[in-house]
Amino acid sequence: MSKIFDVGIIGAGISGAFAALRAAEKYKKRNVVLFELGRPPGKRRRQLEGWLGCFPFGDGKIHIDDIYDVMDIVDGRKAKPVDKLVKKTLAQAGPMKIIKDKLPPAAIQKKAFNLGFDIYQNDFIQWKPESVHKLSRIMSEKLVEAKNTELLFDNEVHQILKKNGHFEVTSSNGDYICKKIVLCVGRSGWRWVNDLYKSFGLHVDDNLAHFGIRIECASQYMKEFNKSHCSFVREDLEIGPLNWNGTIIPEDHADLVISAFRSNEGRWKTDKVSFSMIGHRPFDGNGVYETERLGKLAFLLFNDRIGREKIKTLVKGKSPLSQLPEYNWLVDSVLELEQLFPSIVTRGYFHSPTILPMAAPIQLSNNLETDLEGLYAAGESAGFTGIAAAAISGVIALDSALK
Repeated sequence: MSKIFDVGIIGAGISGAFAALRAAEKYKKRNVVLFELGRPPGKRRRQLEGWLGCFPFGDGKIHIDDIYDVMDIVDGRKAKPVDKLVKKTLAQAGPMKIIKDKLPPAAIQKKAFNLGFDIYQNDFIQWKPESVHKLSRIMSEKLVEAKNTELLFDNEVHQILKKNGHFEVTSSNGDYICKKIVLCVGRSGWRWVNDLYKSFGLHVDDNLAHFGIRIECASQYMKEFNKSHCSFVREDLEIGPLNWNGTIIPEDHADLVISAFRSNEGRWKTDKVSFSMIGHRPFDGNGVYETERLGKLAFLLFNDRIGREKIKTLVKGKSPLSQLPEYNWLVDSVLELEQLFPSIVTRGYFHSPTILPMAAPIQLSNNLETDLEGLYAAGESAGFTGIAAAAISGVIALDSALK
């Protein structure tokens, strides 16, 4: 008979790693198993999969305000101690000085409001790779020493079924039975978890595709923003955060590559400002599939891992992207953007494909349990973006599953 685990954690990114650490430190008499498609700590790995997920390859920014997305769902009073715990763990590994973000000048704010945008400041903590690697060592050493946590790396989960009140997990390493499941598959597993939610009938809606372009411009043409990392957000369009002095890199999603940003090492430093412009476009009942399809089509059209062109090429209808009618909205949006960034059309470049790789929304209770009893979600699997949100939601989901 298979061993029955109290909780199975799917994914060892930030949310899964913090969930496992919480289990090891607080619930020593409960049996927990961690499943991870990628490599264990200290081993050569792919860009997104593996221990701590994309954190070692990201831009090193921990956006503090991301936790408020979690607080909107869970009980804030109960979440505050968890927030302190996460910050204490992070503080062991890297600098925790908060860099306060600035708003753009009043004239730009007024233009943004006239265009229907809300402006969000993005306070952050900037880490470098050595801090991420130190965090990896601290957390992995604690987990290796824990006797109640089984770590299964290089182990793909193929199927999860609920039978007789338990979850049957079929993986490349064998079959397992878990009383509860915490899903933490993050960016690398956005399509996998979307299919899983669909199989359980958990979607609230899947009516929006999230796709667009990543814009890049020399910082000398954006001096009025004075290194603000702000975002401009309205119902149909999201612009930002503004990222300064870094490099556009390809983010590998197996059969799809999208544009991403890197800035936490000197070798990535440039004089550029980069930001995504993501449209939230209606596709009734098919949003995630359309996001994936359009990302793949854009990737094929440019015949390169990441296409790079002048924005004025797009405006004139001469870009390969112009062949896809689903991207027609981009021209009007870029011309709107020019009211905020006057040099962007003449001086700027855009990178494609750029999509938001997220599963369709699901309903979550205030303890991060889905509508399927015993199934919990954290991090991007729960719709939360950012390192801080992933970490705190991982701990809350694990607490909820074991209480």
